[in-house]
Amino acid sequence: MLTYEEMRVRRIAELSGEIAVLARVDEKPVDGIGLSAAEIKNYSVSRALREMEDMARKKQPRPLPGLEGAVHRALVEKYGQPESALAFLVPWETLYRSLSAATASAGGYLVGTTSGGSYIEMLRNRSAAFRLGAQLLPGQVANLTIPRLSGSASAAWLPTESTTASPTQQTLQQVAASPKTVAGYTELSRQLVLQSNPSAEQVIMTDLAAVVGVALDLAVVNGSGTDQPLGILNTAGVGTFSGTTLGLDGLSEAQSDILDSNALLNPATLGYCTTPAIAKLLKNRQRFTGTDSPLWAGPLHDGNIEGVRAISSKQIPSASMIYGDFSQILIPEWGTLAIEVNRYANFQAGIIGIRAMLTADVVVRHPASFSVATSIT
Repeated sequence: MLTYEEMRVRRIAELSGEIAVLARVDEKPVDGIGLSAAEIKNYSVSRALREMEDMARKKQPRPLPGLEGAVHRALVEKYGQPESALAFLVPWETLYRSLSAATASAGGYLVGTTSGGSYIEMLRNRSAAFRLGAQLLPGQVANLTIPRLSGSASAAWLPTESTTASPTQQTLQQVAASPKTVAGYTELSRQLVLQSNPSAEQVIMTDLAAVVGVALDLAVVNGSGTDQPLGILNTAGVGTFSGTTLGLDGLSEAQSDILDSNALLNPATLGYCTTPAIAKLLKNRQRFTGTDSPLWAGPLHDGNIEGVRAISSKQIPSASMIYGDFSQILIPEWGTLAIEVNRYANFQAGIIGIRAMLTADVVVRHPASFSVATSIT
């Protein structure tokens, strides 16, 4: 009879064809390559790094063992792109596990918090676009084109029963996306990699996610389009509202911009996003003169404006604000996060280098779903 541990893994075998990875029958898979909740919980980047270190030290290359090896081979089969004997692929869902562990309601955060013990995580910008509902589209292979209806047919009342309807024609556009690669490099001590406690794992996972996640999120907001994705603030067709002495009229104008364009498609992912400084400004500015009713209600990091979610992040440029339906941001991803280990980053001190690379792009499905204010006072 199988033990509980022997029953935990099963789903990866369907993808890798090499080993069966345990999972309880009643566990539901999550999005990605079919990992169950238990497999995500048990996946360990630090364990994979220790195996890589051991292989390099002994000069005995071999397939990465265990759950991490099965996941790697499944991802290679699905996406390709293995780089070397000291490289392995990491599924996004395992990074989301780490990112959402501290705050259950913040599953989209692509930033780190502090970790206990002798390691203190560096402070980073909080995610903007992902927290408000930007959508990841994994598994791309070729360049992506998405048809967009820019002009619809029309309808007319017929004066008599014998009158024929006049033909009208829809107008289509193509929205294109192509691979763009972001790379980050971090260094960890050999001792940290060799530790197996949850604190060390959290340090590694959080840093890997933040290395590429903060850069990708920033590209969604303000990417230039040159060697990187084109972000919301630089996309043609995005609406504007006045930021001069920003008050209730300007904030309402942002909402009316989108409604007037029929570009409100998902009320659940509507949101205002601005800097902490502007959030503070609106928190201390009244809706109407002589009232105690601030424009920004609730905490500065995650409040609301006129019943709509409002968040602050240093990812937003100074004195700027974005309002919009963030479900209209698509992030196609080619392959998955690739991790490569350099065990000789600092040989004398035992420092191991880790390079993280991700290939993705940003598509604003409907620019009219966003309105932007700059030079806010």
